[in-house]
Amino acid sequence: MKPYAFSGMLCTSMLIFGLIGYNIDGWLHTTPLFVIVGLMYSIIGSIILLIKKSR
Repeated sequence: MKPYAFSGMLCTSMLIFGLIGYNIDGWLHTTPLFVIVGLMYSIIGSIILLIKKSR
């Protein structure tokens, strides 16, 4: 996987899951709990995918 493809994938997944978490937080009237969970999920998932693709 090329570095620019990984950075685009990471930014896109962070944006998508961050927005989903933001909407859930607004719906449930919570602190930024789901934003943090969504961002961590996307970062960890992207790193796992990078490790799998690099083998």
